Amino acid sequence: MLNRIQRYIFLQCATSLALVLTIFVVTIMLVDVVEQLRTVGGDVGLSPLQAVQLSAMKLPGLIEETLPFAILVAAMMAFSRLNKRSELSVIRATGMSAWQFLRPVMAMAVLVGLFSMMVLNPLGSRLSNQFEESRNALLISGGLQPESERNDVWLRQGDGNTQIVIHAESVDSTGQVFEDVKMLEEGRVFEDGRPTQRFNFVRRIDAERARIIDGFWQIENLVENIPGTPPQRMASLAIPTDLDPDTLLDRFVSPSTIGFWRLPSFIQQTGKAGLDTSRFRVRFFSLTAIPVFYTSMALIGAIVCLRLSRLGGTSQLVAVGALSATGVFFIMQFSSSLGATGALPPIIAAWSPALFALFASLTVIAYREDG
Repeated sequence: MLNRIQRYIFLQCATSLALVLTIFVVTIMLVDVVEQLRTVGGDVGLSPLQAVQLSAMKLPGLIEETLPFAILVAAMMAFSRLNKRSELSVIRATGMSAWQFLRPVMAMAVLVGLFSMMVLNPLGSRLSNQFEESRNALLISGGLQPESERNDVWLRQGDGNTQIVIHAESVDSTGQVFEDVKMLEEGRVFEDGRPTQRFNFVRRIDAERARIIDGFWQIENLVENIPGTPPQRMASLAIPTDLDPDTLLDRFVSPSTIGFWRLPSFIQQTGKAGLDTSRFRVRFFSLTAIPVFYTSMALIGAIVCLRLSRLGGTSQLVAVGALSATGVFFIMQFSSSLGATGALPPIIAAWSPALFALFASLTVIAYREDG
């Protein structure tokens, strides 16, 4: 439990965070509304209200991306204000150590991190998908064909003697199930046992859905049309393929579009299909590390403002803190990239930068306060 002084510090930190987030939200909305009017509004008639609605759908995801820096700035603001009003000196005079008066900002960072992980991230993922659907609907209503990686998909496979062109109306959110599939197969023409450069039409397949399993297209509810024979309806058919399912998964599914609560089942399902889940496991572990990461950002922001203002040098410390926090953020991104490629175990790639930043911050506090 927090005592009265700690509750006061917590209130100062929460007020600063609310102010910073308000500024961020207003700025993001203004910029993104103009962007929607420029992009979507340049192709179809888009009212300002519709532009605001589209931007609002992107807002949770954008807030999630800026929250680490909002916590950093909020901690700097709160402790800088306490320091300039000599409140930190009075708090120290009561016998309260830095470990005690930093507890409120750490508690705030953990709470915000849990909220971001369990509420904001799933909400942002769902609204991001709704944004794409709403944007596409507006473009279609204006007579335009929206560009989407999961709609109107064209693929091609083949070897030296066979070529298959594949078209699917859409791919599901897992990137594994292709809907309303059409396949056109051509075979190389041989003359006197020697291959030519010509290809002849072999067959056309119209299927309800298809997916790649163990090196085969598993096609369901299909009609096969072969020249010179009547169409043949079949419940299923398997066709060998050299397409890499992992490549298709990377093309059609981004880890950021899958919310925190859906990730475990998605990883399990994708793993059972024999696909590489490194990117999604890194994403899941990165989300679980958010409270630790936010705590380290809050401590960095607070540490640089603990120096007595009359001693000077605060602005230089703030600059160092901002650069340090930015460095931690980019190290996390780099480490996540290593984990996604399999160079590092996903849990190490996701957690090690956040833990390093936290322990480094605690070490600095211990050195400065305890000697």
